[in-house]
This record gives sequence, structure tokens and C-alpha cells, in this order.
Amino acid sequence: MKTRDRILDAAALEIERNGMTQFRVKRVASEADVSVALLYSYFDDREDLIAATMVHRYRQVLIGTAKIFTEPLKNVATGDDLRAALRVIIADAQTPERTEARNLRIEGMSFAQHNPTALAGVADAKREASTLIMSSVQPLVDKDLLADGMSGVAFARIWYALFFGQIALEGEHALSIDDDDWLRALQVIAESAIRTNRNIPVP
Repeated sequence: MKTRDRILDAAALEIERNGMTQFRVKRVASEADVSVALLYSYFDDREDLIAATMVHRYRQVLIGTAKIFTEPLKNVATGDDLRAALRVIIADAQTPERTEARNLRIEGMSFAQHNPTALAGVADAKREASTLIMSSVQPLVDKDLLADGMSGVAFARIWYALFFGQIALEGEHALSIDDDDWLRALQVIAESAIRTNRNIPVP
């Protein structure tokens, strides 16, 4: 692992353990097994290190979550392939780890609103994830697998909203929903996005 990334991982651990108000650079350096002087050769000051750490975590979460969407779409050639891929995507997106990842992403976005360095880094991470997602969706468009009126960007944004923007709504309230009902609803959305009678691979 590169020294800078090792420092950022150590700093992320420090934030998780002690929060930003109790964040200590000496503990980060010790955890990363570097000197404080070496650490400061990579970062201007404590605030720069914290900002870079938030961007680092945000990017890890965003790209990791994007892979939920992109990996199953590889080698999709037919409508049935796409249905199977979306079933995998839907199931994977429901794991508790994904909810935690979404919460970390929201935390990073909130921090970035008050820090220009973090804001620029978050914007770069969003562009990277968006490019990754669209590179997986464009072949679906090229193979004419999406329903009429469903553009590649719209398809990607629907699933982005469902999986990247979803926050666990725990407890009893007006938006509480049974897990099985939620999964059935996602499957209905998935089915409506796929063009029918397109199960022959396009040359």
C-alpha cells in the first residue's frame, strides 16, 4: 500500500475511534507506522489531513457501491441476462453493510459542504463513479435492452437513487415497509426497465 493511502486509512480509523474533535495526528502517524514529519510531507496540516481522509473514505464507499451496480452488468447480452443481473444487484444492495456505506457517504458529503478541499475531492469521486456506471450501462443501450423511453442515463439514475441515496428508515412510521414488499417493488421497477422480446444477443 502506498504511504499516503496507509496514512489515510489510519486517519479514517482515528476518526471512527475518536471522532474529529478528538482527532490526533500523532496517533495517526503511529497507526500508519510513519513519523509525524513524514506525515506532514504529504499533508499541509491537521485540517488538510482530515479533509483528505473524508474524501478518501467517500471515494472508497462510492466506488465500492458503484461496483454493486457494474459487476453484474458485465457480459449481459439478453433481456433475461439483464433480469438476472438486476436480481443480483437488488439482493446485494440490501445487505446491512450497504446501509452503513450509504451513511458514511452522507457523512462525507455533509463534511464537504464546509471544506473546499473536500468538496473538490467529492466532486472528483462522483465523476469517477458516474463514468464507471455509465461504461456499464452503455452496452445495454447499444444492445437495445432497455424499454422504450428508458435512456441509459435514466436507467443508471434510477438505480443510483435506490442504492446510493437510500437511507435505512428504521422504526415504525409512515414509510416503514416489509422487506419482502420492498424487494417485490424493486423487482417490478427492474422488470419495467427492460425491453420485452429482446432475448436474442445483438451481433
